[in-house]
Amino acid sequence: LNSKSSSFPNGLANSSGLVGKNLMFHPVSCTVGIFNEKTDSFQGPVACSITSYEHYETDPSRGFVRGFQMQCNRQLGPINTALGGLLEKPVSWGENHHQDFFNRNEKLIPITAIIEDLPELHNEVVIDKNLTDSHGIPAPKVNYTISENSQKILHYSVERCREVLNAAGAYKTLSNPTVRGSGWHLMGTTKMGTSKTNSVINKFGRSHDVKNLYVIDGSVFVTSGAVNPTSTIQAISLFIAENIKNNTKNLL
Repeated sequence: LNSKSSSFPNGLANSSGLVGKNLMFHPVSCTVGIFNEKTDSFQGPVACSITSYEHYETDPSRGFVRGFQMQCNRQLGPINTALGGLLEKPVSWGENHHQDFFNRNEKLIPITAIIEDLPELHNEVVIDKNLTDSHGIPAPKVNYTISENSQKILHYSVERCREVLNAAGAYKTLSNPTVRGSGWHLMGTTKMGTSKTNSVINKFGRSHDVKNLYVIDGSVFVTSGAVNPTSTIQAISLFIAENIKNNTKNLL
């Protein structure tokens, strides 16, 4: 977007106007169950231990499209527990502080839900009109709003996580329907497709406008799914690299 010229008045490879558009994150909800006995859930791998895709596919009766992956995580250590973790609800201060901490420490089972964000034009990366970096280059600005569809998935996921934890014997549940510190997976903004007017790159990652320009990362995603995108990015990278290797004489 900063590389404007007489040949590319809207920015490099942006004849479609879609560079920076359709930014997708992975919004996350977190629900924890509090149990009477120690769960030992602070032990084991940091990553999720159990996953469920029961609510992944679209079910029109729910009132939204797409869905979420449910992840049963381990509880982290005492400091993280006291600060609230992804729950973002710290242990209370005051006379009930020690009892509140005792009730949570080593007695939680957290379940997070990673939901599928939709590609929407209002979610975008643009060039800031005022802010520049140390070299005077205009800085990127992110405009992002969690859509109504994503909000519905988040709240529905909390209900399902509570249902699971109550069935497992939790005497109390606490929920955070929108984890502020989530959305780490960045996808979209250089859409892959066959049409020059409706996408930025072709199926081989090659720009429709600039023949020797390739994009090989999560930017090419047309949808976000509800899983960690790393494996898909690796697969796309290998696919594009193989095509470049086999067609080096014909790329320009």
